[in-house]
Amino acid sequence: MKMAIYGAGSLGTVLGAFLWRDGLDVELITRNERHVRGLNEKGARIVGTLTMTVPVRAILPDQMSGRYDLIFLMTKQNDNATVVGNLKNFLAGDGIICTFQNGLPEYLIGDIIGADRTYGCTVAWGAMLIGEGVSELTSDPNNLSFSLGSFGRMDVEVIDQIRSILEHMGEVDVETNFIGVRWSKLLINCAFSGMSTVLGCTLGEVADNKESRCMPGELPKSASTWQKRQM
Repeated sequence: MKMAIYGAGSLGTVLGAFLWRDGLDVELITRNERHVRGLNEKGARIVGTLTMTVPVRAILPDQMSGRYDLIFLMTKQNDNATVVGNLKNFLAGDGIICTFQNGLPEYLIGDIIGADRTYGCTVAWGAMLIGEGVSELTSDPNNLSFSLGSFGRMDVEVIDQIRSILEHMGEVDVETNFIGVRWSKLLINCAFSGMSTVLGCTLGEVADNKESRCMPGELPKSASTWQKRQM
């Protein structure tokens, strides 16, 4: 099987490292030339809650060749019309795109390559790209999970194939109500992502600190004077 992670930034570098560690051949594709160079010269270096360095193969988009059976899509979805339109030219006849993007990207992707070839995945872990070839895993390595599904009819054989690949990194739940999973992830992102950016911490740290979710008039008595002043 010819596989690729397209948009191999923070999350894609971590996933790629896990797959390569277990002997799966997957191309890491990104427009970041320095990141590509770092990955090829020094391997995918994972730091944070887990430390490992794994030799990988990374390329730029214009270096793609041949036909891919499976592409994990991890770019921002703003340019999906162009990006997926281009990836279509590199998909095998029955090739699949499994998108990790936030929002509801499956609709547009399905319009381009066909709904039956479009699958989605959400992740319950986080990472930050901190250098050329270096990604920081910010979640507990013992609790890495994926939710996998489709907005249309799911091919059991395809789902099992994708699941078997992702299970090299963590637990995979196949969801029959995948659009519900998408909306849940959107609500979580709206509630916590902005707050974590403002406070300069991870989403998990915000979720663990209930005081960070209080409105100004709802701060508990335990809140510090500094917290009340900032609110």
